[in-house]
Amino acid sequence: MVEKEDLDGTVAIVTGAAGDIGGGITRELAAAGCDVVIADIGVTESSADDDSKPDNVDSVTELADEIEGETGSETLIVECDVTDADQAEAMIETALDEFGRLDILVNNAGIITHSPIEEMDEGEWDAVMDVNAKGTFLCSRAAIPELKDGGSIINTASIAGEISAAGIGHYASSKHAVMALTKTLALELAEDDVTVNAICPGIVDTPMWRDVLSPASEESYEETIQRSIPLHRDQKPEDMGRLAVFFAENRNITGEAVKVDGGITQDVL
Repeated sequence: MVEKEDLDGTVAIVTGAAGDIGGGITRELAAAGCDVVIADIGVTESSADDDSKPDNVDSVTELADEIEGETGSETLIVECDVTDADQAEAMIETALDEFGRLDILVNNAGIITHSPIEEMDEGEWDAVMDVNAKGTFLCSRAAIPELKDGGSIINTASIAGEISAAGIGHYASSKHAVMALTKTLALELAEDDVTVNAICPGIVDTPMWRDVLSPASEESYEETIQRSIPLHRDQKPEDMGRLAVFFAENRNITGEAVKVDGGITQDVL
């Protein structure tokens, strides 16, 4: 493997790459020199015909074209349901077939709903835990053999992995699990020179906030920003991407979870 202080020539997989945060991470890794695998559900023409999946074909195609046009990095779009072990393993194999190597895995795929525990059904709990926690486990397990001797795993956790809020007990539990898994993997893989760290986003202008969390509260997205963030501005997908690059480049940082939240948790804690 090349020295990770220089990401030129490295290969990164980003799951959930069709989303805003996933896109931001993918862009920043590509700008730093990585060839990138853009992995998500609903990203191929055949999968887009499945009504149970979002149609992400246009968004990932635009992302790939932008990256190749602006950075010169190569891209590969891969369909992957991270809750399916076979698909997680196939994603790794597809990346290896295309690029011949894997250096960085970003476990970014995640979902959220809003429901008090008393009203939450079992299926809602399972869906969030499966994508957010189990998906991180399955993709990490599949990638570990290819990451030994200098690779990196970067998990997207959340400030909800440290604090929580009413209505997101399943989401907070899943992100606590991601934080614990990050620390465990860091210990288990240290002998193989694999670093494992977590990004903890705060409030980012995504459908998660606009369509799920803000409607569940009595205030607008903008009001939440002004009330809860000491810096009085929301965070951007690119902020998460820059942290991902930082983690990938630094070989002596492992087992850490870094909050990118404008000071929310400092104010609360």
